[in-house]
Amino acid sequence: MPASDRRPALRAIGGNLAAGLAFTAVAYLGFQLVARHTDPATAHRLDTAVDRALPFWPWSVFLYSWVYTSMLYPAFVIRSARLFRRVVAAYGVTVAVSLVLFAVFPVTSEGFRPDIAGLDVARFDEWGVRLTFFVDPPTNLFPSLHLAAAVVAAASAWAARRLYGVLALTFVLAVGVSILTMKQHYVADGVAALVVGLGAWWLCLRPYQRDPEPAGVRAIGPGAVVAYAVFHASVYGALYLAFRAGFAPWAG
Repeated sequence: MPASDRRPALRAIGGNLAAGLAFTAVAYLGFQLVARHTDPATAHRLDTAVDRALPFWPWSVFLYSWVYTSMLYPAFVIRSARLFRRVVAAYGVTVAVSLVLFAVFPVTSEGFRPDIAGLDVARFDEWGVRLTFFVDPPTNLFPSLHLAAAVVAAASAWAARRLYGVLALTFVLAVGVSILTMKQHYVADGVAALVVGLGAWWLCLRPYQRDPEPAGVRAIGPGAVVAYAVFHASVYGALYLAFRAGFAPWAG
């Protein structure tokens, strides 16, 4: 990428990331607020024979946690401010609908997901599971906000450039499988997440796709995908360093 093109692209990524991180912080506060007012003892369990038959794979935490970078994937690949505003709106719809459903129809995985006492936190994958269960309460499940956010991220990337959307299918599939093999969600949560995510696309992104800007205005060049991959690897590298350093916030 020529230097003349690189600087505007970096400015776009930087601005998008700042907005995305600010939105994520607000959404997480709402997520925790609802969780703190939900009693797992009075929440519903939606496990079926299929859910119970699926194995618990601790290593799938690396797929489950992919959502924490994939939700920022659009910040790396979208150049258009007009499109990015619609992306933020799509995430806003997704989070708002999810929080309402969490409050009016509480669902719990308590008693379904693995007992934390059986986890070996000397292993990186099981340490990751323990950290995930510390961050994610056994409530706020229907729909799976992990999967809904991944769907919106992929749809947003598709609106910018089809190739970017196709690449994003990898994390949609990874998150979709891992919400089940982590035993944090039920199949019903995943189905509801697809409905919410696609509904957000229909409301917020489809109108843009009917009247799109030129490709060069919509999307940043292929180097943006490389930048995202470096960012993703850096996040996992930081988690490994935290594991090696004995980071255990649940012990405080």
